[in-house]
Amino acid sequence: MSIEPRRQTISRSLLFAAVFCVLPAALQAVEFRHALDNSALDLKPVPGEELTQAVKTFQETGANAYTGDEPALAQGKDLYTKNCLVCHTRSGSGGMGPSLVSGEPLYPRVKTDVGMFEIIHSGASGAMRSFAKRGMTQDEMLKIIAYVRSIKKEP
Repeated sequence: MSIEPRRQTISRSLLFAAVFCVLPAALQAVEFRHALDNSALDLKPVPGEELTQAVKTFQETGANAYTGDEPALAQGKDLYTKNCLVCHTRSGSGGMGPSLVSGEPLYPRVKTDVGMFEIIHSGASGAMRSFAKRGMTQDEMLKIIAYVRSIKKEP
């Protein structure tokens, strides 16, 4: 067998692997897991919630469309003030809840927007209960995450 047919066979094999093995994995939606038991999260909307394009994109890619979006950051700050400030303080440095801006997090998954979303959505240990069960929309959670990521980090 000459070298050229071997190259074609190898090229076809690589193409097959890319199309049938690698690409489907890359196209799958993000998996959302509970911080305490790693079970799959149920992300169905709360009553009256319509999933925004930002939420749909986040569920598919893990990318938060509100990062750096000034109007969304202002809304996120308002939501943070109403829902998170008591435990995490105005600066995010922690109090009753852990710091969101410095040190090693209690749950390393919060280093990503997906991980922080998982905890806001479904809760964690201590006083951190599910905000989805409190009626917060997924869109609001994304705005809070964008705001928290914009807070000046402590050294």
